[in-house]
Amino acid sequence: MIRPRTVQDLTHVNLKLINTFVCVAEFGSFHAAAKALGRSQSAISMQVRELETQLGVMLFLRTTRHLELTAAGKMLLDQARVSISALSTTFRHIHEDIDFRRGHVRVACSPTYAAARLPYVIKTFKDAFPDVKVSIGEYKSAEILNALKQDKADFGVGPALSDPQMNFEQGRAEPLLAVVPDDWIDTGEDTETIALDVVLRHPLVMFYPNTVVHQIISKAAEERGLSFTVEYSCIQGETLLAFANAGLGIAVLTASIADLSRVRNCRILQIVEPELHRRFTMITRKGTLLPPAAKHLYGLIAQDITDRLA
Repeated sequence: MIRPRTVQDLTHVNLKLINTFVCVAEFGSFHAAAKALGRSQSAISMQVRELETQLGVMLFLRTTRHLELTAAGKMLLDQARVSISALSTTFRHIHEDIDFRRGHVRVACSPTYAAARLPYVIKTFKDAFPDVKVSIGEYKSAEILNALKQDKADFGVGPALSDPQMNFEQGRAEPLLAVVPDDWIDTGEDTETIALDVVLRHPLVMFYPNTVVHQIISKAAEERGLSFTVEYSCIQGETLLAFANAGLGIAVLTASIADLSRVRNCRILQIVEPELHRRFTMITRKGTLLPPAAKHLYGLIAQDITDRLA
């Protein structure tokens, strides 16, 4: 069998020697190259001489004080740099592909988004990449940042907070909604909004005070000199809806927090005067590069946040 010419030309060349040659050429010294490669200077010199023997040309002009590339050496250095760069890129892509298909992605997530949307995004991801393991940690807002700092997660999904160590990629603003029992307020047949002061006159069903939604309502009420009464505090958005459906209070939440199709005997109205918004954001530590699998899932969740809030 006749082998391709490119294979025939390379059968007598040791690629490790090429790497040593490039190192010597770039440092301009056998001694410096030996130190960088963790080898003895005599071993480095021997490898370069062996490469010259294999190629049949001199690559360096040597004196006691000076090392200079020959014309052949300059030609080889230029091409070797290109080839080594191409090989390095190829090897990196191979490892990234393995990591992408058999990796492990860790997500620190707000419980509200985890309950409402995250399972559907992960299902899409796992359908395409079944061998990638996905671990989910449900955390309160500040705990998401701590999970990232302690390397317990690759990225987070939660509200934007103030932290100089983190990057927050904003999703679109999601308006706060009031789920109002039908017989509580006469808002008019065509009205799709309700003023904040009207909402706050009634018993509320809300998340606990340490949550972002509760804090948004509290801040807006304080700025306008309004007070309010939380009749029931809940952890899950679905629980808020259940209480509103039973006529026990006005539930305050966002569309992504619960399945609004489950609303019964209530109207879903956007809170205005003022308009109030909550943002889910994608959170990463500054200076951190996501592995390929994590980067792909990050993109799917970011897209979901954008689409849901559009």
